[in-house]
Amino acid sequence: MGTIVRVKGIKRYRHPKTGIWYCYHRKSGTAIVSEIGSVEFFSELSALENAAKRSEPVPGTLGMVIAKYRSSPDWEALRPKTRLSYDRAFTVLKPLTNMPLVKLDRAFIFELRDKKILPKYGTWLANYTITVLSLALGFAMDRGWLTVNPLAQKIKKVKIARDKRAGNRPWSEEECRVVVERAPSHLLVPIALAMCAGLRKSDFLTITMSSITDGAISVRTSKRGVVVTLPVHPILQRAIAARPKSDALQIAVNSRGVPWTETGFNASFRTFKKELEREGLIGVGLTPHGLRHTLGTRLREAGADNRTIADILGQKSTSMAQHYSEGASLPEQARVLFAGIDPTRRQNGT
Repeated sequence: MGTIVRVKGIKRYRHPKTGIWYCYHRKSGTAIVSEIGSVEFFSELSALENAAKRSEPVPGTLGMVIAKYRSSPDWEALRPKTRLSYDRAFTVLKPLTNMPLVKLDRAFIFELRDKKILPKYGTWLANYTITVLSLALGFAMDRGWLTVNPLAQKIKKVKIARDKRAGNRPWSEEECRVVVERAPSHLLVPIALAMCAGLRKSDFLTITMSSITDGAISVRTSKRGVVVTLPVHPILQRAIAARPKSDALQIAVNSRGVPWTETGFNASFRTFKKELEREGLIGVGLTPHGLRHTLGTRLREAGADNRTIADILGQKSTSMAQHYSEGASLPEQARVLFAGIDPTRRQNGT
C-alpha cells in the first residue's frame, strides 16, 4: 500500500463523469498538468509557489498598504464609481509598489508628481493621484505602519494652464452626426447612452437591459444617487437594436459581446476618435463626458430652464434636494422637451 503524502497549497478535484482527478494551485488557481506525486508535479508546484510569493506585496511598502486598503471595510464602503477612480490613481502609483513607506517623504512625492506623473498623465490625474495617496498613507498611519503622514498638511494642487481648461467641451451637431454614422455598433451603444441620456461613463458602462421598460430608460446615477427616468431616444433605440449579440446583462458590450471595462472602452474610443481626427471630420478634444454638456447645451437652445436641465441630467443641489422623490419620473413637459432634442441637428424645438 502506497504512502499518502499531504501537500499544502493545492486543491484536488475529481470529475463527476470521468472520475479523473485534477489538481490546482490554490493561490493562483492554475492547473498543474503533471501526474500527481511525480517529480514534474513538485517542480510545477514549486514554480507556482515562487511566482505567488513574488506577486505578494512586501511588508512595509506602499504596495502592501494599497493591497490592505483594497481589502478593508473602508474600501467596501466606497461607491463603485469612487473605487474605479481610486484604482486609476493606484495604477499610476504601481511603479512604487516596492517603495518602503519610510522613504515616501513629502519632497519625494511632490517631485514624483511634477517630474513623472504630470508630464505623462496630465494635471487632473497628477493632482488626484496625490489626493488618493494621501488617503492611503492616512490609512497606513492609523494602523501603525507609518508614524507620520507626509501628505497630512494641505496639498497645493498644480493649476491647469489657462489655454487647457476647456475640457469635456460640448460636441458640435456635425461631430455628433459623424460619430453616430461612423461608430461601430459596439461603440455606438455607449456613445448613444451618453449622447441621448446624458449618462456618465460609470453609468453607461454598467446600466443593464432591465433598466429599459415601456419605452423608457431608468437609472440611479452612481455619482449622486439620483433616479432619472427618460424616454428612449430614437438614436439610442437604433443603437441598441444593432448591439452585438450578447447574453450579458449590460446594455453596452464590446465587439465580442462581453461587458466593457473602462480601460477597454477608453482604448477603443481613443482609436476611433483619432481616426476621425486624421480625416478632419471632428475637432480635437471629444470626450464621452462632453456629451453631457452637449445635451445640456441642446436643451438650453430649445428653451429649457435650469431646473429642467438638472432633472434630465440627474443633477441636484442642497437647495433643490426636496425637489426629488424616490424614483420620480420627469415632469411631462420635460419629457416632451427631451423627446424633441436631436444632438445631430441645430434645429431643435420644444
